[in-house]
Amino acid sequence: MKNLIRFKIKSFYRKLIIFLYLIIYKKPIYKKKINLENFNFTELKINKELYKIYELDRGRVFTNKNDITAYITKANFLTEGSMQFKKFDAINSRNQGLDKNLVLKNGTPNVKKHIKGNVLSLLSGGASTNNFTHWFTDVVPRIILFKKKFNLKKIDKFYVPSVKFKFQVESLNLLNIKPSQLISSESIKHIHAKKIYYTSHPCHFYPSKAQKWSLVSLRKLYLPKKLKRNKKFKYIYIDRDQLKLIDKDNLKKYASWRVLLNEDEIRTYLKSTGFKIIKPENFSFKEQIHIFNSAEVIVSLFGAAMMMITFCNSNAKILEIKPEKSGNEFKNISNKLNLLHEQIKVKPKYKSSTPQNGLLFCNLNIIKNKLKKLKI
Repeated sequence: MKNLIRFKIKSFYRKLIIFLYLIIYKKPIYKKKINLENFNFTELKINKELYKIYELDRGRVFTNKNDITAYITKANFLTEGSMQFKKFDAINSRNQGLDKNLVLKNGTPNVKKHIKGNVLSLLSGGASTNNFTHWFTDVVPRIILFKKKFNLKKIDKFYVPSVKFKFQVESLNLLNIKPSQLISSESIKHIHAKKIYYTSHPCHFYPSKAQKWSLVSLRKLYLPKKLKRNKKFKYIYIDRDQLKLIDKDNLKKYASWRVLLNEDEIRTYLKSTGFKIIKPENFSFKEQIHIFNSAEVIVSLFGAAMMMITFCNSNAKILEIKPEKSGNEFKNISNKLNLLHEQIKVKPKYKSSTPQNGLLFCNLNIIKNKLKKLKI
């Protein structure tokens, strides 16, 4: 009974907030095929793929930091390039048409903050707030797109999904973007500025389709021209270390986690053959670049840390252990960069609520045979 009352109070409060902000800011308007004032875009073609860089004069941006990002003109029209994601399983989402953007129904229920100067929005929705891979496929490439047409010095502030992880701030700092220039959508969800720039999605909403231009550009941005390889990291295993977090007597409870059930066995074997066991999160982003560029062989469970193979040297070989129905975003990276990449696809012990997760037992002999195939 208490829970029901609490739910009704929260529901009433949400509706009241929406109602009040609709009075203040009004409901944005969406119309197809209309020429909008104070809104322009520049087209950009890269390897037959079309991208756009948008400009909003005295416009605003609203986001709920996850599913909705709305770019709105001074005259209150919702513009092209806005995002409206809808989940189709426990984790994954797809972008929908502009007419599905929730601001058309609920308005923009947050206080609008005025930002001085020009703003470049790097908002990307979904997992870009906390996922390492999405940060480098969805967020940073927007800067690359912008720089192909404009000088980054004209930007005063950068509207980013989050600044709570050190790799986010560090990766931008390496591009001479200072922490003081960052506006986090986690703390400020509604902004207005003299001019707001934003781009179309760099990989068309699918990290598994990260483009070669994007990956090559990331290498140019972050790889030092002269980087001496560290022999200590010639062979590396990416340790997720999730096994210790689950109750082995109640495995079914963790069916939708991504865990190697025999990781201890795999780790022990690899260590005995000269592999260095590393946890990327224990290193700075700059140190991770050096480690992955030094590696000749990388063994890893499917996961965001594998985005770092983008910075491997051309002779690197990758062995990826993955749930059988998970995506091929990391194999795609290897293919685009001409890296040798082998996969071991494992059927999860129990059915997972999302295809990229599952409790996995990977036969050690299969790993040994795959490493032999890679001539290790």
